[in-house]
Amino acid sequence: DLTVTGGNPPINYQWSNGKTTQDIDSLVAGVYAILITDSDNQRKNETIIIVQPNPDPLILSFQAYNVTQYGENNGYINLTVSGGVPPFEYIWSNGSTEKDINDLIAGVYTVTVTDAIDSLKIDSVLITQPEPGNLVTDVEGNIYKTVKIGEQTWMQENLKVTKNPNGDDIISYCYSDIPAQAETYGRLYTWNVAMDNSTLEKTQGICPDGWHLPADKEWQNLEIYLGMTQVEAEMENIWRGDNVGTKLKMGGDSGYEALLSGRRSSSGSYLLLNKYEYMWTSSEHGANAWRRCLDINSDKIGRWNTFSKSYAFSIRCIKDD
Repeated sequence: DLTVTGGNPPINYQWSNGKTTQDIDSLVAGVYAILITDSDNQRKNETIIIVQPNPDPLILSFQAYNVTQYGENNGYINLTVSGGVPPFEYIWSNGSTEKDINDLIAGVYTVTVTDAIDSLKIDSVLITQPEPGNLVTDVEGNIYKTVKIGEQTWMQENLKVTKNPNGDDIISYCYSDIPAQAETYGRLYTWNVAMDNSTLEKTQGICPDGWHLPADKEWQNLEIYLGMTQVEAEMENIWRGDNVGTKLKMGGDSGYEALLSGRRSSSGSYLLLNKYEYMWTSSEHGANAWRRCLDINSDKIGRWNTFSKSYAFSIRCIKDD
């Protein structure tokens, strides 16, 4: 805002940016000169400097998504930049110049961010992967990937065997009785069949030698390792554990890679393929048994004992201690 005293009106104003008003606004930082002339042709030159505050420092924040299986390259990093003066330039240690990077293997990724006034910030992100697991073969020669999660080693795929460890035929089901479904989702088993007619916790059941059906307590240990509290782990017939279900599903960062394989009810109907996953434990509860459930629309995992043993669910085996 310009204030003029003295002189004889009318007063004329000529700014270096071409404006002819007394006051000017919407200015960027810089030097502005003005020539002021009155009706007697008296002249006055002035120079005004407009400054701007220093920009906020560059701050980098990351959302890192870890590799879900050992040796894969499906990790990615989303970068958020605050402060500084845009536009920004990005140089990652893997050669990328994009803000976000994907298709990453496990490792450390360093990014250098430079803004329009050559301020720069360097930071690094670690992408991890599950520990390598060995392969395990069932009595029929089906081969399964495994994954180590904490101190436990789990199958990374649903069981699809049609014989018990002695080689005897067992009753099992493919979703909607379509054999090809078993190759993707595994087979569905009633509790008694999965246990090979045992009632002992941690029994081998129909799992390969050296493996067994997980007990309810072993599932709780896994859930607690993935971030659930002890109190949550002991809750019954409820969804619990924020984000634990997401970690266990396909693409989650635990490496468990659960599919949503649906179920077969005791009446023989098939339901909820690609919507729910049901997994038997080896732990009884009255006339029923404990199970775990995953829901496509929930980030939690359910612990339930409400279905009869005649329902057919997926089986994931856990390695013997």
